[in-house]
Amino acid sequence: MLTPDLLVRHARPGPRYTSYPTVPVWQDDPPDSLLLDAVGALDGPVSVYVHVPFCREQCTFCGCNMVVARRQDVGDRFLDAIAAQLDSFPLPDQPLPLVRLHLGGGTPTWLTPTQLERLFGLLFARFTPADGAELGVEADPDVTTDAHLQTLADLGVTRISLGVQSLDPVVLHGVNRPQHTERIEELVTRARTLGMRGLNLDLMYGLPHQTMDRFVGTVRRILQMTPDRLALFGYAHVPWLKRHQRALDESALPGPVDRAALFLAAQELLEEAGYVPIGLDHFARADDALAVALGQGTLRRDFMGYTDRPHAPMIGLGPSSISELPKTAAGPARFAQQKSKLAAWWRSVEKGEPLLERGILLTDEDRLRSDLIEELMCNLALDLDALGARYGLDLREHLKDELHALQPMAEEGLIQWSDAGFRVPDSHRLLVRNVAMVFDAYLKKPAPEGPRFSQTV
Repeated sequence: MLTPDLLVRHARPGPRYTSYPTVPVWQDDPPDSLLLDAVGALDGPVSVYVHVPFCREQCTFCGCNMVVARRQDVGDRFLDAIAAQLDSFPLPDQPLPLVRLHLGGGTPTWLTPTQLERLFGLLFARFTPADGAELGVEADPDVTTDAHLQTLADLGVTRISLGVQSLDPVVLHGVNRPQHTERIEELVTRARTLGMRGLNLDLMYGLPHQTMDRFVGTVRRILQMTPDRLALFGYAHVPWLKRHQRALDESALPGPVDRAALFLAAQELLEEAGYVPIGLDHFARADDALAVALGQGTLRRDFMGYTDRPHAPMIGLGPSSISELPKTAAGPARFAQQKSKLAAWWRSVEKGEPLLERGILLTDEDRLRSDLIEELMCNLALDLDALGARYGLDLREHLKDELHALQPMAEEGLIQWSDAGFRVPDSHRLLVRNVAMVFDAYLKKPAPEGPRFSQTV
């Protein structure tokens, strides 16, 4: 049985995995050809991520790459830079099919409806939504208006994700996040009326002043809104990386055991309400596309989160965005991250200076471990024979040290061996990151810049 004490015993600093090893050995200041050569070789369906870095306020729990912006004309300059960036990419003359688009941030709905129309126009001039394409946008309930939702629906957006985090006034005041529950309910209803599906609400556990009674009250109120999906994220307290988090009252943060108990209580309520656990920390209604994909074994995970869509090359736009590009005639698979600081990113785009901050060419070993971690994060199981056949390897021999390192976890019930490999019991899914970390070769190398991760639980 999973208990708060067991969770805390296994908590340790670790990455918030997508489906990839941590690859901290990215080449700094790589040539832009690392990105442009691979983009120029694309000739099929793609995914696109756009990072909109602007917010109206600074939430003190935030771990995102964002800036507080009060002048709306800053958005016009941002869109000018996106246009220039798209013009610099060696994309085909005919728009590429687009299977998935995600706007993240920051707050994408910080942009006005008119600015959003321009952004989508820029994108659709280079990428044409394929049949059934998923077009998703993250939204702040306190910023998003009915006009925003109508514009997004007119543009073909199929789903929104509302960053709720909490409904408790005491908690919200403690993290400098103004919002109103009634407005969230209105937005959910309005989005459904406009035909949007896969509606997601984000909640966060481990925030200041968050008691069991208050958190359970928030979850029960959220369930009354019947979202299609719900993400339950643990607050990542990393004041050594995010200086603004020092403004939080650390004495009001739940202790490790209380924090773990919050997640377990929420998970119980969600499952009682019929929500299907998805991977590590997501839940979906049984008829939602994510739950269906889980049942069919087609669930995937990438930098944009869990998805029912097949893998496609991902092009990132905007500061800190990451492109994931496959192995082609242009060379090996690769990651390429644009400059994170907004001012540096603007200067690079506007003056034609080098754009990338980091990049890496993936080895076959990187790709193997990426696929392995994705299998664990999506399906909580690993079939060593099936994955080994894809790479022409005997994984029991190739990963013998890692498999041996799993034995203490097996003795505590964190994993269960099988003829094909092993699985993480559904009841212990919150610890799947700990299992995945065993296979991350880069975590064995100390980070020279000091601590980089929050606790895994």
